[in-house]
Amino acid sequence: MAILKSPSIDSDASFLPSDIDLGGDLLAEIIRRLPLDSVARSRAVSRNWRAAISDGYLRRRLPLHMSMICFPDNDDPFGGGAGLSLPLFACAAEGRRLEGRDLGFFPLHECAVVCDGCNGLLLCRAPGTPDFYVVSPVTRTWAALPRPARDASLSVLAFDPFGGSPQQHYHVINFTGWRERGAAVEVFSSETRAWTAHEVDFGGVPAGSLSGASVHCHDRAAYFLASDPDCVVRMDLAAGAGLACTVVALPEPADGDGRLAHCGSRLHYVCSDSELLKVWVLEDAQRWRLKHAVRVGGDIVVGGGEVRFLAMHPEKDAVVYLWSPWKVVEYDLSKRELTGAAWEFAKGARNRVVKTWLVPSSCYLSDCFADAPVAP
Repeated sequence: MAILKSPSIDSDASFLPSDIDLGGDLLAEIIRRLPLDSVARSRAVSRNWRAAISDGYLRRRLPLHMSMICFPDNDDPFGGGAGLSLPLFACAAEGRRLEGRDLGFFPLHECAVVCDGCNGLLLCRAPGTPDFYVVSPVTRTWAALPRPARDASLSVLAFDPFGGSPQQHYHVINFTGWRERGAAVEVFSSETRAWTAHEVDFGGVPAGSLSGASVHCHDRAAYFLASDPDCVVRMDLAAGAGLACTVVALPEPADGDGRLAHCGSRLHYVCSDSELLKVWVLEDAQRWRLKHAVRVGGDIVVGGGEVRFLAMHPEKDAVVYLWSPWKVVEYDLSKRELTGAAWEFAKGARNRVVKTWLVPSSCYLSDCFADAPVAP
């Protein structure tokens, strides 16, 4: 069997025959049709395969990949209820199916506490210890972090698959002590493989008003929703920035369903009032513009019912992803209609989706797990 070669990749004669030279477009079309987890794991075959699959030309042409965290819904009063259920990591698969990922490759999968998730990665902690692990269910890899100096009361994972650098890295933010309008923080960077301690000022925002459940990551920054005052706190994670924070007032009071998202390079704030879904876009440093205000419930659930915003398409600002029992649907806010794309779990499965990410498949081909063990 001949191995295909991209002209942008240097190869040695012992691995790739010199008479096979396919253009990058054809190579990309072949690889993008393979299962993502198989493509990601094939980077471990050799340096040449790793170079070909990680090539920037190919990475820019790979499709978007949907993944999510959900909890099994249990209406049986004798079954313990959803509150005792373990979280499930799932991905979109062929045939518009949502499939749970087996985490058996991670040695602590049966006991680890899932602290957070971000763009397809999970932050886990060994129970009763300060030992953290970052797990990639798609590539079946995991990395153990060095032990932090202090215990954390809140831990946040920040991973940006849309960063300009092909060397994508993640951060773990540990809040180890709260101040009146700030916090003592330790930050781990997968680039330096070390924790650094900081005293962070939230820009005058009371520490108690920040929401740890509504954290968004983009371009080496973490965004936190806050109430009283209703605002966004942006924490700069770039090297040398010292976790400097800036504050942007929200266009309307925050509620429990408010979410932050980026489309292109612009920050969006999404909130809902009954069936009315509002999407605001940040035009400049402090000015928001209402872009969409659409009643979506009746289009998705006949006669009304629960509908929740999950995610925004990272490139199409009119396209959003919504959850209703028991499926994820794609909705076009400009046309005010369903696109026809919907994903469901196996028949009879009832899972409540709490976080969804739609990210380039290339984020799973990054080097942030270069030294991590790979499951067979």
